[in-house]
Amino acid sequence: MTQWFQLQQLESKYLEQVGQLYDDNFPMEIRQYLSQWIESHDWELAATNVSLATVRFHNLLAQLDDQYSRFALESNFLMQHNIRKIKRNLQDHFQEDPVHMAMIICSFLREEQKILAAAEKTEDKVGNAQTNVVVEKQKELDHKVRDIKNKVQEIELKIKSLEDLQDEHDFKYKTLQSREHEANGTTQREIKHEEMLIREMFIKLNMKREEVVRQMADVLNMVEQVQYTLISEELPEWKRRHQIACIGGPPNACLDQLQTWFTAVAESLQQVRQQLKKLLELEQKYTYDNDPITQKKSFLEDRALSLFRGFIMSSFVVERQPCMPTHPQRPLVLKTGVQFTVRLRLLVKLQEFNYQLKVKVSFDKDVTERNTLKGFRKFNILGTNTKVMNMEESNGSLAAEFRHLQLKEQKAAGNRTNEVRS
Repeated sequence: MTQWFQLQQLESKYLEQVGQLYDDNFPMEIRQYLSQWIESHDWELAATNVSLATVRFHNLLAQLDDQYSRFALESNFLMQHNIRKIKRNLQDHFQEDPVHMAMIICSFLREEQKILAAAEKTEDKVGNAQTNVVVEKQKELDHKVRDIKNKVQEIELKIKSLEDLQDEHDFKYKTLQSREHEANGTTQREIKHEEMLIREMFIKLNMKREEVVRQMADVLNMVEQVQYTLISEELPEWKRRHQIACIGGPPNACLDQLQTWFTAVAESLQQVRQQLKKLLELEQKYTYDNDPITQKKSFLEDRALSLFRGFIMSSFVVERQPCMPTHPQRPLVLKTGVQFTVRLRLLVKLQEFNYQLKVKVSFDKDVTERNTLKGFRKFNILGTNTKVMNMEESNGSLAAEFRHLQLKEQKAAGNRTNEVRS
């Protein structure tokens, strides 16, 4: 998880210390909007290199321009004004001395680390059981995800070893076949010796195939366990925090950590599916009775695909609930005829999905209230309700944002009392 996200989980006394770090020269808004971008660069190095510091300075201004554009599309005049002011202040203070800005950011990051360390030390002393449980759970998940990646990499190496052994077996077998027609006694003895060696090689080959197939099944079991934890525990917990934030609670509903877990496991699943294709190629070149690949390939393929689909379908979330730009602090409160925005995000961030996934905004027509609640109102969505998801430069997330949607009430036909139903 990002350092900025960790800070937001701290008690108010530590948040006050964080707030004291920032001033008008480098306001906290920059840290909030560009947290992931800031933490992805080495500011200590930039603080000792004028050229690099200059590049970082102009890159930061470009990031602010991107943020300004987003607020402009949302018609959020106040935030546009703040971004313009922040950018002017940065140019006034650091245009001629970008190294100074790099030093300030480097110092802020170090001080934040000290605050985190102090908070962790205090928590250890007071025994904050709930926080410790959350942290330990995150560490455990991190460990399980790393375990999956390591196991998949081990399988990769073993498949390469299996391929080399199969090539050697194939070569020796074909060479032996070409020599079997020779008739002298010495050659026959050599042939029997070669047959024994090839038999031993076949036994080793079969054992390697069994081992690879078994390890693949083990990895898919590990993936299934992590998938259950992510989909049944972590994701609902995020949704609960998100709901609380929507009604005025603390804005601690960061998705970056979930995205890291979802993406890492999905990447491992994709790698396993590629490994299965390689096993099928080896099977096509050489197979035999009770071949482990032949016996297990359908099961492994179906299971890997099912797990992957499960990840994709569960990783669609509404990162920013429908909200009118005129009331950014009141999500889910919408007026007919007034534009609103909504932002969707896919937690599985795979490059092959960039500009490939199309999403559509619509109403759920299967709600039970439609038939049970008198006066249930029905609406149409106006505006462009279809978008293609793409990678965002600011934080690398795979998202789609709908900025100019409107609600229009749908009147019930023949209803003289203007009562509307859904």
